[in-house]
Amino acid sequence: MVEWIRLALRPHFHLAWNLFLALVPLVLSLWLFRRNARRGLLWWPLLAVFIVFLPNAAYTLTDVIHFVQEVRAMDIELPPWSVIYVVIPKYLVFFFIGFQAHVISLVRAGNYLRSVKGKSWVVPAELVLNFLCAVGVYWGRYLRFNSWELVTDPKAIEQQILNDISSRFSMLVIGRYFIVITALYYLVKLIDLAVWEYLLRRMRASESPTGAAA
Repeated sequence: MVEWIRLALRPHFHLAWNLFLALVPLVLSLWLFRRNARRGLLWWPLLAVFIVFLPNAAYTLTDVIHFVQEVRAMDIELPPWSVIYVVIPKYLVFFFIGFQAHVISLVRAGNYLRSVKGKSWVVPAELVLNFLCAVGVYWGRYLRFNSWELVTDPKAIEQQILNDISSRFSMLVIGRYFIVITALYYLVKLIDLAVWEYLLRRMRASESPTGAAA
């Protein structure tokens, strides 16, 4: 049994690396979109880095193909219970953390826009960023581009943009990714905000005199 669990939890460099990249925009959002953040010389370059790395968070959802491959490979060497109780939860945690990094990053960006009297820009900004993420996910999954190639190989990126505009297949795939990412974003955002509001109410109730007495 121990050997089966070890095999089911065996390290996957690509999952660890993708999760690291997914957390980069989240970490940047904690600094960029903090309350009363000053937009100095460093703020704008870091905002650009945030936008460039943001697609990595949504990209984690496409690693479902590795989950399917792993389950198929394990049918021979692992019992069914290890897939159900170890492999599936492993990937669910991976998907949860990765996409939550996307959602929380955009929520923080929206809150920052509201704080600087840009409430009307929140939804357009969310849609634009989700579209850019769809493009980035397509480039990463189908064309194997990395975020940093915008700097290291800008000519290839420029050429790919021109190719995508003239390619029906590219636009269809990007459009599908955009719909899925946007729909999941608003669904998870709604759940997150509801949970957060519930926790705040519980905290306030426990701190109030009547709550303490109860």
